[in-house]
Amino acid sequence: IQELENRPNYYKKYWLRLVVIGVLVTLIAPEYTRYSKYNRIKYESLIEFFDYNYPLCYTVVAFSYIVLCVIMLLTFTIQDKKKLKKLKEERDMIDLFRN
Repeated sequence: IQELENRPNYYKKYWLRLVVIGVLVTLIAPEYTRYSKYNRIKYESLIEFFDYNYPLCYTVVAFSYIVLCVIMLLTFTIQDKKKLKKLKEERDMIDLFRN
């Protein structure tokens, strides 16, 4: 219980890493293409998909990364609160039977 309550917020602790990774993903992802090794097909990159509209492509990738981070933040926060509540209930039950 003490460990969960004192655990620092992941985003506050590693904000610089998240920004650097976000910048790298935003710069690399739109131009990334892959080839299928089985049928030799070249899949189009995001820039080709958006018809070479660079600002729109980079904005979509950056917005997607931000949305993913927000979803992770909300999910982790809810999971931690549920786990903390469950642990406190177990502690209360143990204390009840001790007395």
